[in-house]
Amino acid sequence: MNRSCYAFGDFCLDVSDRQLLHSGAPVPLPPKVFDTLLILVEKPGHLIDKDEFMQKLWPGIFVGEDALARNISVLRKSLGDGSDCQELIVTVPKRGYRFTVAVRQVSTVEQAEDQTAAAAEARGTFGRIGKDSFDFLYSWRSRAALLILVLAVGSIAGYVTFRLLSPPRILRVVRSTQLTTSAKVDPWARLVSDGSRIYFLERAGDHWNLMQTSVSGGEPQIVAAPFRNTVVLDVSPDHANLLIATFTSRGDRMPLWTWPVQGGAPKRVGEVMVYSAVWCPNNRQIIFGMDDGIYQVDVEGTNAHKFAATDGTPGEFSWSPDGRVLRFTVYSQRGFNWAIWEIRPDGTHPRRLLPGWNNPPEESRGSWSPDGKYFLFQSRHAKATDIWAIREERPLFPRHPAEPVRLTGGPVDISTPLVSGDGHRVFAIGERGRNEFVRYDFQSHQFLPAFTDIQGEWLDFSWDREWIAFGSTGQRTFGRMKSDGSQRLNLTTPGIRGYAPRWSPDGRLLAYTGLTSGGLIKIFLISAEGGSPKELFPEDRNQDDPSWSPDGKFIAFVRADPPPASGGLSFQIYLLDLSTKQISLIPGPGGMRSPTWSPDGRFIAAKTEDLHQLMLLDIRTQQWTKLSEGTLVNVMAWSKDGKALYYQDLLEANEPVYRVRLSDHKRELVTSFETLLAGSTQRAAFVTLAPDGSLIATLTRAGGDIYSLDLDLP
Repeated sequence: MNRSCYAFGDFCLDVSDRQLLHSGAPVPLPPKVFDTLLILVEKPGHLIDKDEFMQKLWPGIFVGEDALARNISVLRKSLGDGSDCQELIVTVPKRGYRFTVAVRQVSTVEQAEDQTAAAAEARGTFGRIGKDSFDFLYSWRSRAALLILVLAVGSIAGYVTFRLLSPPRILRVVRSTQLTTSAKVDPWARLVSDGSRIYFLERAGDHWNLMQTSVSGGEPQIVAAPFRNTVVLDVSPDHANLLIATFTSRGDRMPLWTWPVQGGAPKRVGEVMVYSAVWCPNNRQIIFGMDDGIYQVDVEGTNAHKFAATDGTPGEFSWSPDGRVLRFTVYSQRGFNWAIWEIRPDGTHPRRLLPGWNNPPEESRGSWSPDGKYFLFQSRHAKATDIWAIREERPLFPRHPAEPVRLTGGPVDISTPLVSGDGHRVFAIGERGRNEFVRYDFQSHQFLPAFTDIQGEWLDFSWDREWIAFGSTGQRTFGRMKSDGSQRLNLTTPGIRGYAPRWSPDGRLLAYTGLTSGGLIKIFLISAEGGSPKELFPEDRNQDDPSWSPDGKFIAFVRADPPPASGGLSFQIYLLDLSTKQISLIPGPGGMRSPTWSPDGRFIAAKTEDLHQLMLLDIRTQQWTKLSEGTLVNVMAWSKDGKALYYQDLLEANEPVYRVRLSDHKRELVTSFETLLAGSTQRAAFVTLAPDGSLIATLTRAGGDIYSLDLDLP
């Protein structure tokens, strides 16, 4: 008998369909990781040498053992829900790995035979009980009619009660297929489909490529887009035109265009600038988002007007199939949170979709099923992003949508859902991003591994260079340790979340940016020994980017508030006197952000609000001068002697790092990430300077890919 499944615990490895199931639900695994697990379960309890793995996984190809170690790490997380799962896959040092769980081979035929036998036995038992009951009732004819009536009424009442009170059956994912393998799909852009193709973005160094792939899979192709950075926002209801925008950096407002699907010149939609946009069901108007609300404009660019006000920036619009409801995501300017709202076609009756379900809310990017029965969206829970679904109201028994049900789960973050035209699949982006710190050695001109036992996007050395604070912006966690890696301490707990910690000059405190319970972005102080944080100072305004003065007497920071007129954010630098608690504004030429104090305390470097210019403030004269400019100025760091300032231009070719001398404002190229970006690195970001003067950067080794998830429809 042909056996094609390996069962262990609650898992089943289906060899024929090449998928891992956990309690019937698919667990996404990259192909090589799947093959690694298959090798293990074929020889449970046996030691499998590393050489055997390498020969079977990468025959005839030289691949380092770190690739095998990564596969094992992914498997442990997939099988142990985030733990190391050492009890399942045991490492035998310098030799290989052993799978310790009992494995049984199972065939679908055997399962069916077992189920048939069990059902037959149940029917036989029921038949015997039914016969005895019938004989009993037959002997009491006078009571039969009354008993049957009571049973009938009870059955009907029970059925009605069951239909009213039982939760509606929800769809589930039964199979996943990876459509792309580049690991460069950018989840910033939503997936858009015209029915046969999926449009998406891939990061390519200093720009983005507009890509397309078939809904059934196949090799992705670069679209001959009209602009260097082009993103598809929507497809017109008649599938004749694309709604596109051109951008320089992600998150900025973008010029809006229409572009024929069959090719041709794009047409500008008036002077409209948008964050997000979607066609109206009538094919004649467009909905788009601004900082202060939802707007509507004719396709020709005329008659632009405000559709509805929102408390935050709306985007990611999605019309219900019948056109009666518009749902959208609102990004709150008062904090790091996203919530899904809905509104009627006439702009009335706005309502938050899931109030109180997730606090703070982190729901976004909704997509309707074609029949309107389900609404899918992404949400972040317990540091993982997954696809969730809610069943819409049923006509017979109207009520609020049912509690959301998780459709995906596993080591891969799944986001950006798009339901297929037939409603049987959902396309989504799976991310397995991994950040690694590297050090650029100026003598060898090479990037070398650094701080291999931690991952994240931030590092800050204490002023005496004895301690390191590190953290992850995405997960909003941070900790500290000695420079040699000892005395490591996590400073965040479930109630404390933040990012970008900065050491005080005396090494006793860390200032970081976090979120209050009221949704404000605030600066907090926490002891380097842990404990409860406290706000830098209480106020009902957003704060960010703390920077200590070298003497520890002042903290420069940024206030970011929406001006009443425009609704956009305005950044200004303020100075807090820690002894008197007095706050003073540092006047500047327009909006300024990211203040960074020089080692001698004489200067403050900052970036303009548009991130294009690097500015320098002389504390004594209170005069600003322009040091340099770039496409997108990133992190800044002072040299140890304070005579030069380092910074990165993230959107220039190869993401170079420059050094600017204060004496003559001359800019010098320090290094670029050309070699790394040509390989497996998706992004490289300058972080800080090490005590020895070497440059520290973080590399994002993997990005996203598109998956097709098959749905089991009720």
